[in-house]
Amino acid sequence: MTETAEKSDPKLWERVKKKVTKGAKGGKPGQWSARKAQMAVAEYKKEGGGYEGGKDEGNSLHQWTEEDWGTKSGKASGETGERYLPKEAREHLSEEDYARTTAKKRRDSAKGEQFSAQPKDVASKTAAYRKTGAGAKTRADLYAEAARRGIKGRSRMTKGELEKALTSA
Repeated sequence: MTETAEKSDPKLWERVKKKVTKGAKGGKPGQWSARKAQMAVAEYKKEGGGYEGGKDEGNSLHQWTEEDWGTKSGKASGETGERYLPKEAREHLSEEDYARTTAKKRRDSAKGEQFSAQPKDVASKTAAYRKTGAGAKTRADLYAEAARRGIKGRSRMTKGELEKALTSA
């Protein structure tokens, strides 16, 4: 599992997190998202919050910030319903693939779903442009490797936990 540093002021963090979660920027009001987590961290630091201990390089929020996530149109995903992807992935997807993954996201959003898996073929294309500690492998790839190596508890592991388990094994 990816390590995170401990917040030096948990009460401040909870207050900031509650405020950011209520807002409409970075997702629907009341829904938590990776973008809202980034905004909450920035606000927490701005208000004087700090961290104790270190975080590893696999920290997802740091990676997402470095990857320049957005939509092809440059508009907010919440306004357009477009798929939100790292810049390199957006640039390397064909118009057809981007349209298909966006259509899937719009269908799922219309059903009230916050998270929408991409079509498998599009997901495998975009995976190469997401920075991960295991060479941009999907969770399914990591799971298959963990099964091959006989790593216990793999079915309950997240992608990050599988990466760490495979690195440690």
